[in-house]
Amino acid sequence: MPALLALDTSTDACSLACVLGEYTADCHKLLPRAHNRHILGMLDEVMAGQSLGAIEAIVCGVGPGSFTGLRVATGVTQGLAWSLNVPVIPFCSLLAQVLAACSEPEFEQGYVLSTIEAQTGQFYWRLFDCRQGAVRPLGEPSMGGAEHLVAEINNCGAASLQVVGSAATWVMQALQSALSIELNAMPGVRPRASVTLEYVLQHPGQCPSLTAESLQPLYVQTEIGWKKLAEQPRRA
Repeated sequence: MPALLALDTSTDACSLACVLGEYTADCHKLLPRAHNRHILGMLDEVMAGQSLGAIEAIVCGVGPGSFTGLRVATGVTQGLAWSLNVPVIPFCSLLAQVLAACSEPEFEQGYVLSTIEAQTGQFYWRLFDCRQGAVRPLGEPSMGGAEHLVAEINNCGAASLQVVGSAATWVMQALQSALSIELNAMPGVRPRASVTLEYVLQHPGQCPSLTAESLQPLYVQTEIGWKKLAEQPRRA
């Protein structure tokens, strides 16, 4: 079994996990705007005296998500990968979030909309078909408002939809008047490094590696509309 380290800081959660032979560990904490202060301490906690030199590759949640969070994840990943001379494996954080949802006991197979709040009146999203034990993306990661989703959801013919992630509650509320299907929200779901790591180990052919210098955050938007905290829309 490959010796891997995984991390994701694309949301308000900071999540790390590793597998080194028989040794496995993970650390997952909600740390809004504090990833840079805690991630190296969490790395020490996950490694628990194990040698970093044994790591053979690093799985990095590349987003989309928090601009600062993505820089933290890619920066730490590149620094470790360069020092250890190991490849990196970029992983979509919206997919990681769906995989985390699938591991929850209340999850029901069906169509899933993975969302991450963008703090600009919009959100990142990606639609998935999670039926028959598979997780199949129905498009690329996107950014927009709820109105951009209606046609996508209608086209897939879903009778019900689970909306997961930090934007789940208000996205579901916005969709209720536009869709005549059953909607359920799982707003507490975040990308979890341990679940991502399990997926990478089980599907190595679907997770190609790169050199450290080739790793890039997945920003999605080409123009970033910065707003002060007081200017950002309030959520009910």
